[in-house]
Amino acid sequence: MIRKLLATTALATFIATGAFAQATTTPAPADPAAPAATETPAMTPADGFLATNMIGETVYNGTGEDAQNIGDVNDLVFDKDGKIKSIVIGAGGFLGVGEKHVELPYDKAEWAEKDGDRWIVVAATKEELEAMPAFDRKPFDPAPAPMATGSTETAPSATPAPVEPAPAQ
Repeated sequence: MIRKLLATTALATFIATGAFAQATTTPAPADPAAPAATETPAMTPADGFLATNMIGETVYNGTGEDAQNIGDVNDLVFDKDGKIKSIVIGAGGFLGVGEKHVELPYDKAEWAEKDGDRWIVVAATKEELEAMPAFDRKPFDPAPAPMATGSTETAPSATPAPVEPAPAQ
């Protein structure tokens, strides 16, 4: 009992000391001969976006106070030229269970700014999305690797061959 108490106390002290050592750094003294630091310019939002920022983003049906969450972006579909053709939105369900994936042309989705946050807005209701046909992702999945033909090698057996006992002497 005492050993457990001492071990957990030592471990807690070790962890707390490491966290304290990381949190207490002192800044280097300023060089009085160095010119004053200039302020960095404010970041301006980019004209584009990253796909990782779009996937998982909530989709709303407007930007007003009565805007409703109608789904979330689950995937992006690119055309052969590498441009976004459509977005796959998960509508309905609860926490991803029972969610229906539907494909919507990308030009139907708009980016909007609300309260300093970017929103994806689609002019549709949750019911309209749920009434759309389900997205079939099979044509977009990679094809399975073809089986090698004409090979003289045999695949290893899944079950080992029986071992005969050595003759008795």
